[in-house]
Order: sequence, then structure tokens, then C-alpha cells
Amino acid sequence: MAERNEQLERLAYEYQLLQAQAQLLAQNLELLTLGRNEFQAVKQTLEELKKVEDEKPEILVPIGAGSFLKGMIVDKNSAIVSVGSGYATEKSLDDAIGYLDARIKEYDEAIRKTQEALAKLEGQLQELAQKAQKLQQEAAMRFSVKE
Repeated sequence: MAERNEQLERLAYEYQLLQAQAQLLAQNLELLTLGRNEFQAVKQTLEELKKVEDEKPEILVPIGAGSFLKGMIVDKNSAIVSVGSGYATEKSLDDAIGYLDARIKEYDEAIRKTQEALAKLEGQLQELAQKAQKLQQEAAMRFSVKE
């Protein structure tokens, strides 16, 4: 009986650890998805900018709290894009779009791997739950047989 309780406690501990890992992966997946969506939005904006016929189109520049300033794009043929670690570089629109595409693909791969890891953890959690349930059923059967 004591051995069975130890097994159940060990399974419960493992379950909690795996659950915590799954929560971290789910949070990571959410952050990756947000990052990917941001890059996708920038890419779409640049693609739409290429279609604009005005040489210096007017835009609204967000300044926070739902407020904007009117502005003008003085060079619609290039964009300054972040390349990480606080650095940015000026690229032609086509190069910027290509760069963003590559980053989106990196995000897609990271999202795919995270989803796979999460699915694996969920399978392990299910296995542990089944083991615990089996141990509890065995204990209940032994208890009722002894009566």
C-alpha cells in the first residue's frame, strides 16, 4: 500500500513538472505567434506601399493612446528594418520584403517545433494520468476485496 502511494506521489510530481513545461511552451508559442504576426503586418504594409502611385504619400503616424500625426513618406522606395540587437539597416522595399519573408519562415519553423514539443508533452501528460488512474483502480479493487 505504501509503495502504491509512493508511486502515485511520484506520478503526481512528474505530472506537475510536465504541466509546468507545457504552460511555458504554450506561452512561448503565443509569443512566437505574436512576433510572426507583427512581421507579417510589416511585410503587408510594405507590399501595399509598393502599389501606391503618389510619389510622397500621406500617412498617419501613431504616437500612442490611439492618437496620430499626419505625415508624409519622403522615400517610398526603401525602408529601415530592424536586424536585431537594436540594429537597423536601410533596404530597398523588395530587399526588405525578402528579409521579412525569411524572418517569417524562421518564425513558422519555431512555431512548428514548439507545437510538436507541446503535443509530445500533452501525450506524456495523458500517459501519466492513465498510469495514475490505473494505480488508483488497482488500489480500490484491493480495498474492496479485503473487506
